[in-house]
Amino acid sequence: MRCPKCPGTLEAKTYGRKITVHRCTDCGGLWCKPEVLLEMKQEWMSEAVLDSGDPKIGQALNQLDEIKCPECGVDMDKTMDEKQIHIWYETCGNCDGIFLDAGEFTDLKYDTFMDRIRGLVKGKRPSA
Repeated sequence: MRCPKCPGTLEAKTYGRKITVHRCTDCGGLWCKPEVLLEMKQEWMSEAVLDSGDPKIGQALNQLDEIKCPECGVDMDKTMDEKQIHIWYETCGNCDGIFLDAGEFTDLKYDTFMDRIRGLVKGKRPSA
């Protein structure tokens, strides 16, 4: 699969027995399904192994929000985490896929006081 945010390729990466995500060879973005994301959140050190891209690159690419689903090709929806509104990612309404820019999964996994401050500063994601 092609990365929806850069010219890179999404390659399968595994962690443990249950987790397989697709990570971009260039930007480090992650593509997965909701059930895999839940497993990733529960698995110890999954962020260190799977979310290995540079968060600065992920933050820059976060501005590209008009992207196509790498699995089915439809326009992806702009989404923000309900608890940590500073985390913006894309979801596919057709196949339920999720695309997280580099560093977003690590941030999503840990909800800290500083995340609340970031949410106040960054604000909610503008809708299309």
